[in-house]
Amino acid sequence: MDERAVSKDDRAIPDVYCDGVGIQVTPFGLMLNLTQAPPTPGTQQPKSVVYVRMSLEHAKVLAIMLRKAIKQHEEQQGGAIVLHPVIYTQMGISRQEDW
Repeated sequence: MDERAVSKDDRAIPDVYCDGVGIQVTPFGLMLNLTQAPPTPGTQQPKSVVYVRMSLEHAKVLAIMLRKAIKQHEEQQGGAIVLHPVIYTQMGISRQEDW
C-alpha cells in the first residue's frame, strides 16, 4: 500500500495504485483483490495492495457506473480507449460482447 493517505474527518483513507485485479464471487458477495505488478516483470507474483468486498448488488451498480463513466470520457475525448488485442485474448473477453 502507498504510504500516502488522504485525510477526511480526521481519519486516514489509504491512497493506493493498482494495475491488476482478481475477482472472487460467492453466492453472497464479491471481493476485488487489487494488485501491483512487481517492478521487474516476471520476477515475482503481483503484490496485493487492498481487498475490496461488497454485495453483488453493489458490484453490479459499480460495473454500470464504471462503464458509463468510461463511455462518457471516450465521447468527450473523441475516441475509444484502445486496448491491445492480446488483452482480449489473455483475459478471455470480447470487445463486442463485453463492452
